[in-house]
Amino acid sequence: MKKVTFDIAGMRCGACAVGLELMLAKKKGIKSAKVSLNERMAVVEYDPAIVALSDISKAASDLGYIATATS
Repeated sequence: MKKVTFDIAGMRCGACAVGLELMLAKKKGIKSAKVSLNERMAVVEYDPAIVALSDISKAASDLGYIATATS
């Protein structure tokens, strides 16, 4: 398992953060996702053998957010 932090652009409310967190947590290969509206970031623990960083970014993009990996 690896852990990565994403800057998230486009979140405007708590429901945005909760929705993104739930969607990411359901994605195959993601063990956990913690999204912070105040910090505009997400910390995702994932299995790189199952899901790529680009897939995680695309999942956020599909909801209308821009997710940029920072670490």
